[in-house]
Parts: sequence; C-alpha cells; structure tokens
Amino acid sequence: MAIPTLGTFLSFEELKEYKTDFNRVLLVQTETYNEYDLRKTIDLIGKDILAAIAVQLSIVGYGNKTYGEVVVDDKKINIYDFFKKNNIKSDLTINSKLTTTDLTPRRIIRFFRYTVDDYIKNNMDVQSYLFKKYCLNKNEGTRSFTYPGFEHIANPTVDNVKVRELLKTYEFLDSRLNTRVSDRIKRVLIARGFNESVFDTSSALDLS
Repeated sequence: MAIPTLGTFLSFEELKEYKTDFNRVLLVQTETYNEYDLRKTIDLIGKDILAAIAVQLSIVGYGNKTYGEVVVDDKKINIYDFFKKNNIKSDLTINSKLTTTDLTPRRIIRFFRYTVDDYIKNNMDVQSYLFKKYCLNKNEGTRSFTYPGFEHIANPTVDNVKVRELLKTYEFLDSRLNTRVSDRIKRVLIARGFNESVFDTSSALDLS
C-alpha cells in the first residue's frame, strides 16, 4: 500500500471552511447502559427481589439457563421463571440489541454492585464462585473483592492491587474455560480510569 505524501493532505487553510458550528449539532450516544432508565424498570419490577437476584447471581453464579432460586419474604422464586415473566433478557445472542430500559443478568449485577459488595463484606463466611473456583491467592483480603461486579466499583486511586488480583483470577478462568472474560473486564476498568499498566498481573501483591 502506498504511503501518503504531504501532497495528499489538505492544509489548514483549505480545511477551515469545513469547521462546523457545534451549537447546531447534538451528538448521539451509542451506549445503551443508562442507570437512570434502568432504575425505572427496576422500580416497576421490584427492587428487593432484583437485589436478591443480583447477590445470588454474583456469588453463586449462573449459566446454561440455570439461575437458581432466591427466597424473599419467605417466598421461593425461580429466577429463570421470574426473568421470563418480567421480560428480563436472559437468552441473548451475539447480535441481540438492547434498549436503555432492558434488564439482563449482567445489568442486574452491575446496578446492584454496592448491594453485592455490602453482602460479601458483612458475611465473612460467604465466598463467590469466582473466588472459590478460580482465585489462586485465597485469603480474606482477596475474598472481599473477588466477585463479578467489583470491576464496576473499583477505584483507580486506591484499588490497583485489588484489580491486579481480580484480573489474575479472570485470566485463570479464561485459561480453564477457553473464554475471553478478562478482556471485557479490562475494557470496563479502562472506562473507569485505570491505567493499562495495572493489567500486568505478574506483579500482583499478597493481600494476606
């Protein structure tokens, strides 16, 4: 392929007439995750049940249309049936399109991320499936943040070590299941302000 020369580019003087008055332009966001809109859906369906579901899915896990059950106010709820009844998108394909008001299992976990965090921190005997099955550095320190959803509350100012340990866990999961989950986690962390240098998991520290 030929390398462009300076002669193929217009100069500033030639291009300045194409500058746009942005007071007349409104940019349209392509991001479909909007928690203000999701909150409306959650309030309609029931925040207490969805909070319980978020904790269940984040800690116990889910997959292959198996979501388990939760008990709220002494009533047992089959999560898969609850999803179907409330039009929660649990059977997405690669090309599925979501609106800003659509709920998915992952979006439920993300919205209730602080609820999950509180539950784990206030129940010392609770270990997420991610911690039990894939964390190589098991101790009380790593237990408290090794769960799906922590990537959405991690603070780039103080949580670099935790993020490194979390990524080690996801990379081990990927190696065992032949997945690329750690790539998605990295994208989330970059969007939250983490520097990519944090992703060098070979330098993760002991938190015991």
